[in-house]
Amino acid sequence: MTQSIVRVHLAFPCPFPAFSHWLTLEELRTFERITAPQRRHDWLAGRRAAKELIRCYLLETVGLELPPSQIRILNDAHGAPYADLPSWPPSLKGRGSSPPRVGEGLGERFCISIAHSAGHGLAGLAPHGSIGVDLQRIRPVRSDLAERVLTDHERTQFVHYFVKRESEGLLVFWALKEAAIKAQRTRPAPALREIAVRLTEPGHAEISLRTQRLKAQWGQWGEFIWAWAFF
Repeated sequence: MTQSIVRVHLAFPCPFPAFSHWLTLEELRTFERITAPQRRHDWLAGRRAAKELIRCYLLETVGLELPPSQIRILNDAHGAPYADLPSWPPSLKGRGSSPPRVGEGLGERFCISIAHSAGHGLAGLAPHGSIGVDLQRIRPVRSDLAERVLTDHERTQFVHYFVKRESEGLLVFWALKEAAIKAQRTRPAPALREIAVRLTEPGHAEISLRTQRLKAQWGQWGEFIWAWAFF
């Protein structure tokens, strides 16, 4: 689930007491405001995936081992996540990465996206460009989902690639389109049938969304379909 310009990380469910030290005080307050147990599990899994991914990326690229509690995951005006990190340490300038701009924080050097499903979290990171990720637990889907998701051309691909795997196939197209919407990071979001997906080689796709052309990958991990889209 990695690629040269895109990195993704899948997090397993984790009980809150074992994970609370990873959160900032602001994130702890946010968590306490979430009352539904499933939403709590999902929120924690998404944050865990994002922080693990960011920590690995910073360690690999600039040699910085940053504690999770110093990584704040916030949301912009459109609801898209971004990382608020400490300013670039002077001692790291020039180590394994291009020199930072004056006043630049570490979090300004990459784009992140978060998804969660059934207590599992998925995060994506792209050093350049914009990324979106989605995660769907494989399950029976409503009979009208194909009408809401698939274009006529996509129906042809669906029939060809997903014989006797209708639920998985619909979730693949759905996840790819949701990932593309997240990558675009604008509102209002387009209807799913306004997004055109073309499956190419196995596990790869090209997506057209308004004026954007996105590269995408997808796959199955256990009982989940994962997808990312990037431009």
